[in-house]
Amino acid sequence: MSRHKYAITIVSFLLIICFFDQNNLMLRLKHRRQIYDLDREIEYYEALRDSSVAGLKELAEDSSNLERVAREKYGMHFPNEDVFIIR
Repeated sequence: MSRHKYAITIVSFLLIICFFDQNNLMLRLKHRRQIYDLDREIEYYEALRDSSVAGLKELAEDSSNLERVAREKYGMHFPNEDVFIIR
């Protein structure tokens, strides 16, 4: 038994770190996956924000773009017009 005391100590230490510790290996892998998912979500929302800012700049530059968006996206029209929506 005394011959293997270092091996037993190392194995028990690894078991404690990998499975029984408060910050065990499984939790670390789970948290790493969550961080990866959240980073991907951040990239998605940053791209969405950038496209929204570009669209806003486009609308602010030309009033005809504003009218086009109001007609196409929101179905607005002048009082004396008839609008036919084909889907």
